Amino acid sequence: MTIPEPRRDPDEVGNELAATSVENAFQIGVVHGDVRVSGSAGRGAPRERPAPRRPPNPVRVAETRPRLLGVHAAIRVPEDQEPDELPAYVPRDLDGALRAALGAAARRGGFVLLVGGSSVGKTRSLHEAVKAVVPDWWLVRPHDADAVRDFAANPAPRTVVWLDELQRYLDHPGGVPAGVLRDVVTAGALVVATLWPDQYGKRTAPAAPGRHPDRYDNDRELLGMAEVVAVPDGFSPAERRRAEALAADRRVRLALDTSDAGFTQVLAAGPHLVHHWEQAPEDQCCGRAVITAALDARRVGTRAPLTREHLAAACPGYLTPAQQATAPADWLDRALAYATAPLHGATSALVPLPAGMGRVAGYEVADYLHQHATRVRRGTHLPDTAWRALVEHHHADDARALADNAERRGRHAEAEAVHRRALDRAGDDPGPARRLADFLVGRDRVDEAVAVLGPYANADVDVALELAHLLTRRSRAQAVAVLRPHAREHPRAAWPLAHLLRETGRVDEAVAALRPHGDTDAPTLERTAGLLARWGRVDEAVAALRPRARTDVEVAWRLAPLLVRLGRPDEAVAALRPHARRGRTAVGDLLADLLVQRGRVDELTRRADDGESSAAERLARLLHERERVGELTRRADGGDDSAAYWLSRLLVRRGDVGELTRRADGGDSAAADGLAHLLISRGRTDELARRAAAGDRYAAYPLARRLAEEGRVEQAIAVLRPFAPGPATGTRRLRAPVVDLLVDLLAGHGHVDEALALLRPRAAAGHGRAAHRLVELLAGHGRVDEAVPLLRARADAGSRQAADHLVDLLRRHHRTDELDAEVAAGTHGAVAALHAATGN
Repeated sequence: MTIPEPRRDPDEVGNELAATSVENAFQIGVVHGDVRVSGSAGRGAPRERPAPRRPPNPVRVAETRPRLLGVHAAIRVPEDQEPDELPAYVPRDLDGALRAALGAAARRGGFVLLVGGSSVGKTRSLHEAVKAVVPDWWLVRPHDADAVRDFAANPAPRTVVWLDELQRYLDHPGGVPAGVLRDVVTAGALVVATLWPDQYGKRTAPAAPGRHPDRYDNDRELLGMAEVVAVPDGFSPAERRRAEALAADRRVRLALDTSDAGFTQVLAAGPHLVHHWEQAPEDQCCGRAVITAALDARRVGTRAPLTREHLAAACPGYLTPAQQATAPADWLDRALAYATAPLHGATSALVPLPAGMGRVAGYEVADYLHQHATRVRRGTHLPDTAWRALVEHHHADDARALADNAERRGRHAEAEAVHRRALDRAGDDPGPARRLADFLVGRDRVDEAVAVLGPYANADVDVALELAHLLTRRSRAQAVAVLRPHAREHPRAAWPLAHLLRETGRVDEAVAALRPHGDTDAPTLERTAGLLARWGRVDEAVAALRPRARTDVEVAWRLAPLLVRLGRPDEAVAALRPHARRGRTAVGDLLADLLVQRGRVDELTRRADDGESSAAERLARLLHERERVGELTRRADGGDDSAAYWLSRLLVRRGDVGELTRRADGGDSAAADGLAHLLISRGRTDELARRAAAGDRYAAYPLARRLAEEGRVEQAIAVLRPFAPGPATGTRRLRAPVVDLLVDLLAGHGHVDEALALLRPRAAAGHGRAAHRLVELLAGHGRVDEAVPLLRARADAGSRQAADHLVDLLRRHHRTDELDAEVAAGTHGAVAALHAATGN
């Protein structure tokens, strides 16, 4: 995952931040009662404006209490310190970038997101920045995604919408639709949020091929709206110097003097949480088990507070038989007391949540401890008692994530049980039925899936579509019967119905199923026309398309070939003309080809001169075919890239080295590429070498290939090295073949470390091909131990491709223990790979 770095990294920003907050106050405006004072000098007296609408249950930013906004409590040194008293804020290097982002977003509405691990200071930094930039704005903290949607329905401008731990809102049933957040921002509100890096990574990773939509499509769009500021895990030297100035506070002094954990983590008692869990005394083995059970439950998908009954059922699996036998009668009370004990006055391993006065609804695990446990227990399987407790006691909102996690870990019985419990309490909601059916189909239990979907098919078109797809395997007639009730209202049902009818030769019925939607749904109209055309009824297809062809580019593109097929090319040209400039490239290509076929070169030229890329490309190709060097040259010199390309092809064909050289030296890349291929074909490697030495990358590639083919590999490497990313080339973008060839030559001839050094920064920057090549190179040279962590990190960040590559690598190298750990971690494909490797 790549998170944008802060825009500035000043050495000392203490004094500057004070000035920044004043400057932002004047840029944004400060509210005094009902009067907004503009900071622009010389514009007369302040203008009075109506007070903005007050949001429900607001508080002024300047009056907010950081602990209520999610800022971790700090350790207490001495112990009699007030629990809510926070240490003085240590200015961070990111403050300038953060406050600038907030200022820009506040002017017109915006979304600012801090990405960083648990207890690294995200929430405290955000609170300090918002208080400095918009102290007089209202602030609301929606308690869940439903509350966000309620605010969006009647948004108030000049309001800060505080979404600490954004994943809680995104994972809530229904999530936060990107359109809802866009409405809030458009209304003039300032949305601020925090998110962990792994959550950011998996929600912004590209969707796996063939999975559209996938579960993170909405989150990907929503997070794409954010101005992202990264929060590093530790303090920089400059930040530590600023902290030294505040070290009169003993808590700051203790954090500075603790070398085995980050400054902010120590303040939030993070290391103490880890020690409390991992180093629990033997007489607190049940307390350790309760904490571990809660951590494991969250690791496999639970988000709702864990009940006492859940923890009691799960715990035995984390204890030895002797520990179970000797546990006291009140073992659970003692265990929960140990797990909820506040450490140094800050947080506890488990945080009890209320169900009213004196009543506990359930327990949440501390975020810092969860992140630590996710790393150290990543490859550890949950005991059977934990899975049984999850099935019996999970919250309905966690069912989907829990079932997915169970299935990815090979716990198919538990996954099915969760799906069936969700179905039992679903009522009229078809979602659980669809998920259970999908699970059953994956186990080749199609008849059971059909039985699950059947009761919902009449009321829900999506269920009907899935059921019809399953029924098609055994009876088209049954599938037709399922789709017919929905076909008149939903074109999505009419399409597969028409397909089934057409397959049995019932074309008139298929057309009749589609026709009701043709007037309002262009894709259905196109399908109707295509169906008619395939059955030779082209005139009917044309008649169906023509009324919408003038206003719909897709319809026009379908109509034109049918008119040509009927021998009416002039009508086809007329149908395409209105759309060539604003339509798809394919429309322009088809029109350009028709103009050439009809001999209308003047119109083609006119369109090319007006900037139509398809016309320009087709005209250049025509001039190339007619060997019109002068016209191609004139157009190329005028900036026509298509003309430059086809001119270079013509000059190569003529063998005109002199003109190609002149144009290449003038900066024509197409000519440089053509010249390189012409010279190599004539064996003029010395001339190519001179051009490569002068910085011509087009000359370097074919020259290096020729040298390598002749066995002069070191010379080939020397030719390509100057073009490798690094100080010599800066950030110049290189063509992939150049890098690939250099890596292959280096790796194949004893320069493996140099090849790896070339690939690593490209892989880190998100080049998928480079990442794949890096891992293969490491594995191919016996360095699997280096390859696996690279893939594991990308897989954990949400890359399906990296997960597939990881499990395949482990399987090929017979590392079954590590494959088993990937099964425990829920890595996609690990279960099947382990079965293949072990023969089970």
